[in-house]
Amino acid sequence: MARILVVGGGAIGLYCAGRLAAAGNAVTVKTRSASASGTGEGTVVIERGGSVESCAGIEFASILPRPDEPTPLEFDLIVMATKSWQVGEAGRDVAHLLAPDGRVLTTQNGVDAPDQLTESMPVGSVIAGTVVVIAQRLDANRVAITGAEAMVTLGAPGRAVPDDGDTRALDTLRSAGLGATWSGSIQTALWKKLALIASYGGVGVLGDATVGQTRSVPETRNLVVDAMREAFAVGNACGARLTDGDLADIRATYEERFADSTTASMHRDLLEGRPSELEDQNGAIVRHGHRLGVPVPIHETIVSSQLPRELRARATTS
Repeated sequence: MARILVVGGGAIGLYCAGRLAAAGNAVTVKTRSASASGTGEGTVVIERGGSVESCAGIEFASILPRPDEPTPLEFDLIVMATKSWQVGEAGRDVAHLLAPDGRVLTTQNGVDAPDQLTESMPVGSVIAGTVVVIAQRLDANRVAITGAEAMVTLGAPGRAVPDDGDTRALDTLRSAGLGATWSGSIQTALWKKLALIASYGGVGVLGDATVGQTRSVPETRNLVVDAMREAFAVGNACGARLTDGDLADIRATYEERFADSTTASMHRDLLEGRPSELEDQNGAIVRHGHRLGVPVPIHETIVSSQLPRELRARATTS
């Protein structure tokens, strides 16, 4: 049994907490509020394909021991499931809770979260991760997933092969039913996922259209694929090793594997007036593209067209 801290009570946080708790781990979820309403304290409900699974034994907490408290908790694995722009602050809040040789896993839809965490976490403890699952938070304790269980790719710069601490993290995720693998080129995995989600999500929000709607219109489907190519060009300029095979894979995910009703979380956040990951997804592609001289006109259009929404949402919630 591992002691696990999940930071963030959104869709990915609740999903990971539920799966890890159901496997017998001691799971704490750090949320904005310690109260869990609707389905019972200490329980996450996962809905999938008409079935409902109740995962009990989870502790919800908004405040955890401070560094100066005499007997602080120590966690073997910390899963960072916040929004991308919250990673740096959240990492500083919980760095003192990591056990010796523990690991911290990023799950954000972007490429910069691992670097943000290395500023506060012990050397070698940060594992970059991509979590591929279509999940939507329904309320404080309930999450619904569409399609398959999560596939998780982990990796760390400079470690082509996982060390003992990495292997323990992999085994913990696998024992919970999460398909976890190790990548010797995690930059490639991060950019591959970003190219997928930022492209279909960004084009989707431009027209307020689901995946089924964008891929049914040839011109719009081609726009999504061209946005993927832009992201690949930037990623490879940053050191990723993305291939034509990788492009074919994410195209197949978008064109064949997603349900027609699929929308990206960034799309939903923007249209519902919540702060989104616009700057950390399409914005990251634009920033790195400008820095390296790689043209990114589609992602520039997505960012510039959605900034008024993003700024309104942040002004409202600040």
